[in-house]
Amino acid sequence: MMKHIFITSLKQPVEAWLKAFPKLVTSTEVASADLAGATVVWVHAQLESGQQWRSQVQRVLSLIPSAKVIVLSNNPEQPEAMQALELGVVGYLHAYAHHQVLKEVYSVVSHGGVWLGRDLLKHLITMTTRGTHQASLQDDILEGLTKREREVALEAAKGDSNKEIARSLSISERTVKAHLTSVFDTLKVRDRLHLALVLQGQSSQGHFGQEDTLQSFNKPHLNS
Repeated sequence: MMKHIFITSLKQPVEAWLKAFPKLVTSTEVASADLAGATVVWVHAQLESGQQWRSQVQRVLSLIPSAKVIVLSNNPEQPEAMQALELGVVGYLHAYAHHQVLKEVYSVVSHGGVWLGRDLLKHLITMTTRGTHQASLQDDILEGLTKREREVALEAAKGDSNKEIARSLSISERTVKAHLTSVFDTLKVRDRLHLALVLQGQSSQGHFGQEDTLQSFNKPHLNS
C-alpha cells in the first residue's frame, strides 16, 4: 500500500487530506518522520514558517532520492513554485485543494508526471517554448494521431484545461479526456508540460523529469 507522509505543523490534518488519503501519516519535522517505505511525501508550506519548507524538501530528497515530493502551499505563487521545481519536487498546489484534486495529483505524479496547476503550467509552457516553434518537427511527432487528436494535443500543449479545450473545439470534456489519453499513450508523454516540451524538441518521448523542465527554463532565450 502506498504510504503518504505529510510534513506539517498543523495539529490536525486538513479534512481534504484525510478524505483523499485516510491512512496518511503526519509529522512536524522530516527528522522525526517514519520515512521507511515512503514513496510520496507532502510538504506543507505555511506563511508563518517562512522558507522552512525548502529545508524539509531538501532533507526528504537527501534521505530518499527516489521519493516523490509534493509541496502544499497556503499561498501558491509562481516564484515559490519555481523554487520548488528547482529543489526537485514533482507537484505544487494549494494546501486546501479539494480531496479529488489531491487524488488526481497523486495519480499524475505516481505515473511520472508533474503537477503545477493550470495558471503556473501555462506560464511555464510559455516560458519554456518561447521562440522555439518548429512546425515541421511538430508535424513529424503528431503524424501517428488522428486529425482530432492533433487538435486536442496542440491545445493541451498550450496548457489549456480539458474544459477550455472542449469549449474551443466544441466537443465534450469526456471526449477531450479520451483523446488526451490516446495522445499521451501514442506519443509516450506523461502530461501537458512534457507534451509541450516534446513538441518543441526540448525533451524526448518516453522520458521526462525535472531536469527537462529546468534545462528548458534556464536556456538563454528565456531570459531575454
